[in-house]
Amino acid sequence: MHFITIMNQLANKCFFLILFFAFFSCNNKPLEQKEMDFLEQQIMETHDEVMPKIGKVLDLRKRVNLKLDSCLNKDCKENLQKVSYQLTKADADMMNWMHQYQKPLLSDTAIVYLKNQQVKIEQVKVQILSSIIAADSVLRN
Repeated sequence: MHFITIMNQLANKCFFLILFFAFFSCNNKPLEQKEMDFLEQQIMETHDEVMPKIGKVLDLRKRVNLKLDSCLNKDCKENLQKVSYQLTKADADMMNWMHQYQKPLLSDTAIVYLKNQQVKIEQVKVQILSSIIAADSVLRN
């Protein structure tokens, strides 16, 4: 009877040790993978923040182009053409970024790639937001 009790205690300890190691081995990603996951999360958060604004960019471009048709002087036309170009570029930059972005595999260059992508999507964000501000401004006048 004493032998069975000892075996049960040993089995329980082994079971908990296995659970302990399984838990920590699943949560023990290499530091490089954790950094990659964090960078990719930031990239996607920025994308998800500005992508819904593309509809507004397209609507503003349409409105700016309609106003451009009714401009009577050169300064008005040049200003609206500049804003229309900014809106077109904002849309194109987002589409280009989305088409070229690929989730990298774990490698020596993956973190550099993700950092570059983070800079690119931040530039797209600035382009989108600044073009919206510029369009809102000219449409108010």
